Amino acid sequence: MHGNNMKIIQYLLIILLAGCVGNISKPSQGKNVVWADDNSETAIITSHPKKDLHKISVQNIKTGEQRDITEWRDYKSGKIFYMKQAGYFIVESILKNGARRFDKIAESGNEILIIETPDNKNQPCTKKETAQVRHTVIPSPNGSQLAHVYSPECGMVTIEFLYANNLNVFDTQTMNIDEPMRIKWHSDGYIILVNYNNDKAWKVTPVALPLPISPPQCFEPVTTSSDISSDGEQVLFDGDKLITKQVGIKFGCQ
Repeated sequence: MHGNNMKIIQYLLIILLAGCVGNISKPSQGKNVVWADDNSETAIITSHPKKDLHKISVQNIKTGEQRDITEWRDYKSGKIFYMKQAGYFIVESILKNGARRFDKIAESGNEILIIETPDNKNQPCTKKETAQVRHTVIPSPNGSQLAHVYSPECGMVTIEFLYANNLNVFDTQTMNIDEPMRIKWHSDGYIILVNYNNDKAWKVTPVALPLPISPPQCFEPVTTSSDISSDGEQVLFDGDKLITKQVGIKFGCQ
């Protein structure tokens, strides 16, 4: 009986330990990845599994070599652009009150705030039936300029053009709009403002009047850094592994 009791106790301990191990799961960390503008490597945003934090790293997709750009940063992450040839990242962060901030981060990890948007209670236009553009900052294809796009009030869109190296605004253009709009850069260095039906579009060039143009055949990617390379190769995560696949679009598709 003593031997049988010992076996029962051992069996129960094994079950108990197995149950404990089964409840301890490895935290899954959300990740977002984009190509550098020259396709040489990728930028990865890793979200903290339990807190509103994220960090940025860079990885060579061929060798797997990875280096951290930042430590954990405050807030949930949004979009990221890696303008390697100009030496910086543009990173969007999402605050709990609905505000968003856009930072320019150097490859050394040094960062500077570009703009913080109004929070949910202080949006300039809250009428659902009135057109508004999404507040964003997008670098130009060569990384020398930034387009800061927002609606100062209902029915209007403003595009501020900034020099990326010093964040000085060198031109501002405001247009009346009567429907929701999206923006992207053209490979020739001007902004395309296009509606969601893709039947109206405008060419917005710094220090020039906006001009109506034919809508682009494809909207994504919006600049040279995205999840799709200039060769039309998409990068994404399959679990924790980076993989690539060919897709039918790339920046420059107009």
